[in-house]
Amino acid sequence: MSTQPLAAIVKSVLSGDTLVLRGPVVQPDALPREKVLHLADLTAPRLGSRDRDDEPWAFESRDYLRALTVGKEVSFTVSYTIPTSNLEFGIVYAHSPDADGDDLDVAAELVRAGWAKVRDAPRRDQAGDDQDSNATASRRAYLRDLEEEARVTGRGLHSSDRPPQRRVDYTMPADPVAFLAEHKGKPVDAIVEGVTNGSQVRARLLLSPQHHQLVNLGIAGVRAPRSGNLSGRDDNQTAEEFGDESRFFVESRLLQRLIKVTLLSLPTPAPAPASLNGSSSAPPAPQQVNLFLGTVHHPAGNIAALLVSVGLARIVDWHAGFLASSPTPTMMSELRRAEVDARSHRRGLFKDLPDPRVAAQQAAASGRTFTATVTRVWGADMLSVVQDGDSTTTTTPTTPHKERRVQLASVRQPRPTDPKLAGLQLEGKELLRKRLIGKPVSVTVDYVKPAEGDYEARECATVRLPNGTNVAELLVERGLLGVLRHKSGDDHRSSDYDRLMAAEARAIEDRKGLHSGRDAPAAPRIVDASESAHKAAPFLSSFKRQGRIAGVVDYVASGSRFKIWCPKQDLKLTLVLGSIRAPRTARNPSEKSDPFGPEAAQLASRRLLQRDVEFSVDATDKSGGFIGRLFYNGQDVATMLVREGLAKVDDYSNSKELWTAQEEAQAARRNIWSTFDPEQAAANGDGAASSSAAAKGPAQKRTEYLDVVVSEVRGGTETVPFSFSVQVVEDGGIPALEKLMGDLTLFHREADVTPAGFAPRSGDLVSAKFSVDDAWYRAKVRRSNPAKKEAEVVYIDYGNTEVIPYSRLRPLAAQFKALEGQAKDATLSFVSLLDWRVETYGEEAKERFIELCLGQQLVANVDDRQPNGVLSLSLFDPADPNSLASAGNSLNVQLVREGLARIDRRSRLRDAYPEVCKALERAKDKARRSRAGCYELGDILEDD
Repeated sequence: MSTQPLAAIVKSVLSGDTLVLRGPVVQPDALPREKVLHLADLTAPRLGSRDRDDEPWAFESRDYLRALTVGKEVSFTVSYTIPTSNLEFGIVYAHSPDADGDDLDVAAELVRAGWAKVRDAPRRDQAGDDQDSNATASRRAYLRDLEEEARVTGRGLHSSDRPPQRRVDYTMPADPVAFLAEHKGKPVDAIVEGVTNGSQVRARLLLSPQHHQLVNLGIAGVRAPRSGNLSGRDDNQTAEEFGDESRFFVESRLLQRLIKVTLLSLPTPAPAPASLNGSSSAPPAPQQVNLFLGTVHHPAGNIAALLVSVGLARIVDWHAGFLASSPTPTMMSELRRAEVDARSHRRGLFKDLPDPRVAAQQAAASGRTFTATVTRVWGADMLSVVQDGDSTTTTTPTTPHKERRVQLASVRQPRPTDPKLAGLQLEGKELLRKRLIGKPVSVTVDYVKPAEGDYEARECATVRLPNGTNVAELLVERGLLGVLRHKSGDDHRSSDYDRLMAAEARAIEDRKGLHSGRDAPAAPRIVDASESAHKAAPFLSSFKRQGRIAGVVDYVASGSRFKIWCPKQDLKLTLVLGSIRAPRTARNPSEKSDPFGPEAAQLASRRLLQRDVEFSVDATDKSGGFIGRLFYNGQDVATMLVREGLAKVDDYSNSKELWTAQEEAQAARRNIWSTFDPEQAAANGDGAASSSAAAKGPAQKRTEYLDVVVSEVRGGTETVPFSFSVQVVEDGGIPALEKLMGDLTLFHREADVTPAGFAPRSGDLVSAKFSVDDAWYRAKVRRSNPAKKEAEVVYIDYGNTEVIPYSRLRPLAAQFKALEGQAKDATLSFVSLLDWRVETYGEEAKERFIELCLGQQLVANVDDRQPNGVLSLSLFDPADPNSLASAGNSLNVQLVREGLARIDRRSRLRDAYPEVCKALERAKDKARRSRAGCYELGDILEDD
């Protein structure tokens, strides 16, 4: 018998009469010794196992001793040992709750409470000649007195009540999925019965007084190293580094403590739905698992975070998904903070990490976080950005800029080649395009993915909107991206990885996108309307009827040639800007670009690529491209290119806006006009350059009065600017035209000289039979459509246009070509008639002009002859005797006075006609005062 008391800490209690004691920690790297000690002279009910049930009152007996001693320091002596089994029996004293009280005899407290009985041992009841036997007999008599007292008062085992009828399941539930569904997210009282390793325990769930369930529980959010096998049954199982320390850390804090457990998940994510695996087999049988995942709630704190903070466990990233929707949604953040603390102090598993201060300095020096503008979206998980503050982004709009292609960190889009998921890939890409293209973002480069095979090294980053939203999280939550599972200890991951996992968990729960269990809508079949000229022809008339059409610039081939995608119509087309000529861009390395060709393409790409635009179509070219106009944010792209000096206006264009933009570029000597010399260009007659140069010279006042008849009024719409045509009248008529018309009518009445298979081409002069009066007129083919056997013609003597079939066309005989076309294109000098941009009043202005001018014989002064042959006219009514007496009496001024035209302050004629300008200002003031026309409800026009 040991006479000198020894100190120990109660590790656990096996039953109401047996304890497991451990010694103090002597060395930091050595685990303390343990001893199983049976309380001498006592017997208590035994707990059950898988093979047998609990004895009556066994749990209550054990629980009393557990609450009295576990985790507390005690002193003990070994009374005797049974040699055949090496079982040790002894006396244990616990410290009294009262500071001045005597130590408690644990056996006596058990017997007094009625949770143990005195073991029958007649030989130990007899006192002997020695002191030890006398003390033993005296102590046993004392215990018997306590037992009798408990029996009389009906305590514990001596209670008159029936023992509880309790079912204890020592094996895992047969259907763990159903068990989890019943108890998920609900705190349950539990006792930790064993610790397998630092992140796995065996817990007794106290579901009710009548039902206890033992389960294996993995602590959510962490994984500890494997510990050694203390049973000795498997000699091959060796502990991983810090494995035994991690288990001891948890044992000393949780073993046989009363805690609360919240079950959250099974140990592996749910299998993918059958529709995603391409399988249509029957539903799988219930999962067979031997572990639940959940959180452990202890009054002293979060054991998972404590484990990580001392470096005895690592974080399990995929647990972030279900932890985010658990009763403790901030737990993953707490674990991350604990990991940062462990890493910074290089504790435990993180002892071999480099100095975190050096790593932080390197990260700061590399500029891993920066602001940028998104220039292109390649897919649902990849985009290109231009960093703000880059010298290449702060110079001229045409300076090439350095793009950085980044991949969203820790996520992956569905394979575009997967027919079941390709639709989701397109949906994710389109969502990114709408949210990001051209927008400022914050980019944090989390890691660099090394080059592999044909793939280059790539920066993987977290991209956030200005409001802090992680765009990857946005797509993951909608089921449009999947989150990658990184290896344990792999730091190459998104800085928002936990939020990504939580977003994916929500998407799985809501069965969105990839996780819906259904095939995604098929990717639409995109029709290429510009595949060939033959294929483009049927689309032309439809596009023209639609006016402005919404689309997205999918590709920029050059400054004036674009590939447009129309999402609502599931088609794409090639659009060529009309009325301008941009420098050619090389299509492959063997070709050479025109000067400023790459700059034009660069500017168009930077401002238009993947932007929402509008376009209108006027014609097709021989390769199937559509010729028309392109608008971005209401701005005409052709005008923008011309103004930047990256395109020239075609000689035949009558767009005042384009010519004005070109004059501005020439004056500033931008890009293609960098060496422009107005005088030399005018002397050389250099097409648009010389005519524009002449236009840039000082305007001279002209006095060139003509009698005219306005024969056609057109435009004023989104696609066609306002203009009109006039015929010059001599002696009250046009004798030459009248004679020609008579001869033309007789010519076609006598014979049909149309050759077989006649197919007019653009620019041909023809005789056309007007659909209104079935008379023959001279015309010029503007566009021809052999597929439909029809052509758009302009009647050169009147200015009106019409689309008519080939059957109403004849080649124009040579004798009718001598007389030049009598219809002259014209615009109003000094003013612009209100058009479609001013609601209601644009149509009213056009109707008023038609009322005043169409078919009327007027007097016109040719204020300017534009390079493309268009006349700038001031119109006067000859019926008014005061009409020509003053410049203020022109119809141009009258339209301003009626609030139906605005002053063109960019007109280069203003300096040559100061009296006209004054008259216009007076007319505008009068219109405002009288609230005429568009001033009816106030001044709705922008400053002229």
